[in-house]
Amino acid sequence: MDTEFEILKALSAGDDSSFSEILKRHSKPLLNLIYRFTLNREDAEDLCQEVFLRVYQNAGKIKPDAMFSTILYKIASNLCIDYLRRNKTKSAKIRLTYLDAEIETQEGSFKTQISEEKPLQPEEMTEKKEKESRIFSALQSLPESQRLALILKTYENKSYREIAEIMEITVPAVESLLFRARQNIKTKLQTIK
Repeated sequence: MDTEFEILKALSAGDDSSFSEILKRHSKPLLNLIYRFTLNREDAEDLCQEVFLRVYQNAGKIKPDAMFSTILYKIASNLCIDYLRRNKTKSAKIRLTYLDAEIETQEGSFKTQISEEKPLQPEEMTEKKEKESRIFSALQSLPESQRLALILKTYENKSYREIAEIMEITVPAVESLLFRARQNIKTKLQTIK
């Protein structure tokens, strides 16, 4: 199986059919990341398409100096931050979506977080949803850089080094962002109770 960089090389040489392999490999995790920022399926899909469009248009310029997923996440992170800045001025309320919500896409549906295996009783489900709502609200209240670092670490399982590459900061800066993000969430959750 070709690496993503071999596919990009073929793409820049005129082989458009090879790009579908990149979409197949990376669209779901990338859409998942973007959705956690936008909380809107349509916006997440649009931004995901924009990421792949930029990769497609710049196929010949992308160099294998980092993991391909790191390059994708860097593009997506920048687009998400721009999205958040544009939408700060809107007075529309943020739509609350639970962390285990199912998202329908053109490629099928997927969960934003793996659900528990055993079925929950109604009161347990209500308590779980309330807890998730508080956590999600606290996550959304974080500054952009803290939110990005925390999402990449917690939900995308990225290493500190990968987060540093994606965010174009140092590893100690990532550690600091994650520490502050966790402290802010802890404080926010204590005030919500």
